[in-house]
Amino acid sequence: MSKSEVQRARLTLIKAGKHPSIDAIRIELGNTGSKATIYRHIKEIEADEGSSGAPAASISEELQALVANLAGRLEYESQERLNVLQAGHATQIQRAAEALQRAQDDARNRRAELARCQSDLAGERSARQHADAELAALRLESSQQAAQLGAQVQGLQDQLSAAQAHAVSLEEKHTHAREALEHFRTSSREQRDREARQHEQQIQYLQKEVSTGSASLTAKHTELRSALQEKADALAQLTGARAEKRQLDDLLRELKPAAERLAVQTEVVEQLRGQVAQASQQNQALLARASELGQRNLELERLLAAAEAAAQAQARVMQDVLTRISEGAERSAGKMQPT
Repeated sequence: MSKSEVQRARLTLIKAGKHPSIDAIRIELGNTGSKATIYRHIKEIEADEGSSGAPAASISEELQALVANLAGRLEYESQERLNVLQAGHATQIQRAAEALQRAQDDARNRRAELARCQSDLAGERSARQHADAELAALRLESSQQAAQLGAQVQGLQDQLSAAQAHAVSLEEKHTHAREALEHFRTSSREQRDREARQHEQQIQYLQKEVSTGSASLTAKHTELRSALQEKADALAQLTGARAEKRQLDDLLRELKPAAERLAVQTEVVEQLRGQVAQASQQNQALLARASELGQRNLELERLLAAAEAAAQAQARVMQDVLTRISEGAERSAGKMQPT
């Protein structure tokens, strides 16, 4: 923007009876050029007009020019001051907006963290309920298994008692059989000794009474066959007793795995008791974790309330700043209006 263009636009406005202000000259120039450059050229033109040998203008024209110059200067200085104030206010507004944005971001982060904590708390509660359900199921299963094991133990004990009673009975029968066999052997031996003595004593008599002796011998043979039959019966009883003993041994061998299973089941019961104790400890830990999460939730709610209060306070401060800026701009605009 050259000085001659500014001077030409200024003269055009003066001839048209208009005040040659900075804005009017800029409009006359087609809204081009900066106000500072136009103001500098106006000052140079006024200085040139004051030092030239042109005829002096009338007092009214000088007053109008003076008023125009003062109005231009006032407008320029007001514009400069308004620009400074607007820049400062814009900086304050930017800072307040950034602080508000930080507070809102902080509040969103707090809300997100609160949501995460609530989700964690819900998960912990669900895990606790699941653990309680598993603990109840374990207790029920343990009680059922304990009842079943008790019934099985009782059954095995009854079977063992019956087997022991049967074994005692078989042993008694075996003892009686041995006693009977021993008695038969003793009786036979005594009978043979007695018969030998009688034979030695009565050999002469027997020679005389052959016929009587033959009859007596026949009777003895019959008695001997009876004794032999009793011996065979005793041997049969002994064989039966031995068979029953083998059955008893087989039964005891069959009961041995059952006893081992009983020991294993007893160990399983002990393991289940350990699992129940461990589940109880886990339940206590979950209760402590839930209490800790509840306290953390309360602390986060308190921090969120404080952040929201701070955000509201900053919003009020920003609103007050904007109000003061608007009022200052209106006052500046009122001062700049020509009287």
